[in-house]
Amino acid sequence: MMDILQYSFMRYALISGIFVGILCPIIGVFLVLKNLSLIADGMAHFSFGGIALGIVLGISPTYMILLFSILGGLLINYVIRRTKLYGDTVIAILLSTGLAIGITIISLARGTNFNINAYLFGSLLAIDEKELMSIILLGIPAIILVIIFYRPLLYITFDEDSAKASGLPVESINILLVILSAVTIAITIKVAGILLTSALIVIPVATGIQISNSFKKTLLSSVVTGIISVILGLIISYYLNIAPGGAIVLVSVLIFLLSISGLFDQKGYYSKT
Repeated sequence: MMDILQYSFMRYALISGIFVGILCPIIGVFLVLKNLSLIADGMAHFSFGGIALGIVLGISPTYMILLFSILGGLLINYVIRRTKLYGDTVIAILLSTGLAIGITIISLARGTNFNINAYLFGSLLAIDEKELMSIILLGIPAIILVIIFYRPLLYITFDEDSAKASGLPVESINILLVILSAVTIAITIKVAGILLTSALIVIPVATGIQISNSFKKTLLSSVVTGIISVILGLIISYYLNIAPGGAIVLVSVLIFLLSISGLFDQKGYYSKT
């Protein structure tokens, strides 16, 4: 492990990866328990249009990812509430729309030098000090907001109707969750890419649900799973010379498979506290 840390790019990758490993499950636990696991995938794919537009206009793709992720999430939330369509149908429409926008822009800007692979598959080892600071500056406020609005977020996650009846601004809290998800996606795409971002948000939470019997324990075990996945994935990718994003997700999947094998079973009920 120590020989890995002698390289600055590995140190940046490890720090940013661990940060993502913490943030993704924190946001993901609310999305998964609200049956919105696919919304992260839809928002990530919708942001592809923003990436292409940002490259063409010379704007930082990170900001365009954030903008398009927020826009995609708000559109999904709006269409679900204003139509008779199920969430997965709406997400599929927005997902396809984002990809179509990106592909169209790329085809129109043939003379532009695109490095799409870095955004499709991630480029964790290419993260420099400036990008690391951007990840931290975007991620820390997101975590603070989750702490501040923990109770309202928990309430709307388990019983939105009762939350609305009690006077909570449910729509505003849902919009906050969409924005927090967009920030998480904008950070994670650099690490795992568009194709694997939702995996880092969903799989650790699925593991946490499997091995825990309360919300707080699920949250904690999900974060621990995310951190372990990042550390082991980076070590494996370094020694086997494979893509770190893929290695991290595969480790996360392996931990999930171990969790459903009964190795970590806890007896008891699932509590909301």
